[in-house]
Amino acid sequence: MSNKERIIKTIKIIAYLFSYMMVTVVAFNYGYMFYAVKFNGASAPPSVSFIFAIPFIAAIFVCVIIIKIIKRRMKD
Repeated sequence: MSNKERIIKTIKIIAYLFSYMMVTVVAFNYGYMFYAVKFNGASAPPSVSFIFAIPFIAAIFVCVIIIKIIKRRMKD
């Protein structure tokens, strides 16, 4: 396995982990907001928790861009 392939594989794993972290954070916050609205009278709807996905989506997008740049610059 070449150095380029290792770097690309590592970045793919990082992007994969970001996607799982995003699902976990959004699901937890959605559940928290759902019960906060139901029992504590919170003013924001549970759908506000999807805002927490934005940084993860940006990080995954950056990983994809980095992979494309590496593939383009290090052609064999």
